Amino acid sequence: MDIYQNDEMKTGFYCDYGNGNGPTIAVRCDLDALPIQEINKVDYCSLNSGVSHACGHDAHLTNILGLASFMVESNINIPGKVRFLFQPAEEIAPGGAVVMIDAGAIEGVDHIIGGHILPSLSPEKIGIRYGAMAAAVEQIDVTLNGPGGHTSRPAESVDLIWAQSHLVISLEESLKHHLDQRERVVLAFGSVEGGYTCNVLPDAIKMKGTLRYLNMELENKLTKIIDNTIHAVEQLTGAKITWSIPYAAPGLINDNKCTELVIKAANDILGEENVVLMEESSMGGEDFAYYLEKIPGAYFRIGCNDGKTRDIHTNDFNLDEHCIATAIKVFSESIFQYFSSQKNN
Repeated sequence: MDIYQNDEMKTGFYCDYGNGNGPTIAVRCDLDALPIQEINKVDYCSLNSGVSHACGHDAHLTNILGLASFMVESNINIPGKVRFLFQPAEEIAPGGAVVMIDAGAIEGVDHIIGGHILPSLSPEKIGIRYGAMAAAVEQIDVTLNGPGGHTSRPAESVDLIWAQSHLVISLEESLKHHLDQRERVVLAFGSVEGGYTCNVLPDAIKMKGTLRYLNMELENKLTKIIDNTIHAVEQLTGAKITWSIPYAAPGLINDNKCTELVIKAANDILGEENVVLMEESSMGGEDFAYYLEKIPGAYFRIGCNDGKTRDIHTNDFNLDEHCIATAIKVFSESIFQYFSSQKNN
């Protein structure tokens, strides 16, 4: 197989397998690591200080390399093409999927499948669901400004610490009050900066957080709720508050037919007892969603629990390597059934 790569793809690339006389299905893996110092004592521990594969992307890469190796060594004949897509920068907004799309990596692709490890499932299982698999994510930046002053006389100035505290609570309460309680919406702030000593009221506070939701029809309503709440807190506290959404990523919505394909393939190759139809979507973001805005596809979760370690994005994250065989089985069977269904149509 030839490797296709250009400067736009950064460290990404793709390979094609097959004769091209038919449809093309892509299988995608992500490549990037995280700025986390690994403490595991295993032979595949990170060799780079302060950097490790604490989200399982090394396993994702191995899944697709294993799939490609299996198909090439077995000389599998397919009436079309499989594109092996190796994507950088999933962890960095707006994500390497955008880079790959802009670089032409999915041109000519008809459908796409992807997967990600899930520590809450055992390694012989996969999880999947129809519809939403990951949330839409918007970065929320808020700035509060006031004149500053002495902490002995907050009534004569604007107490931004009080205003900021009131804003966080008011946003939470407003979202609960104005939304159907069955809607899954999460607004949380991970960064607050302001003030530098105990006896000075700050003249500025900056907050950064994320808004996450599954129902894409809520986008405008959520913006209105946040905006109205901010104006109300301005009136109450006297703070001047501005806010923006510097980054927004779409929700990951599985295509029904592609989801059905993966479920059937997994049932056949793993057994129905090892295919978990997930009741709820993840509230995390996933840039695979950008591919699904362009072409139909499906995304599933790969069990990897080794019974010892904690969750992803931790310094001792590890996985049961049997999950790699599970992933390769599901990818390969999905591909075989995909081309079989194309023949019959």
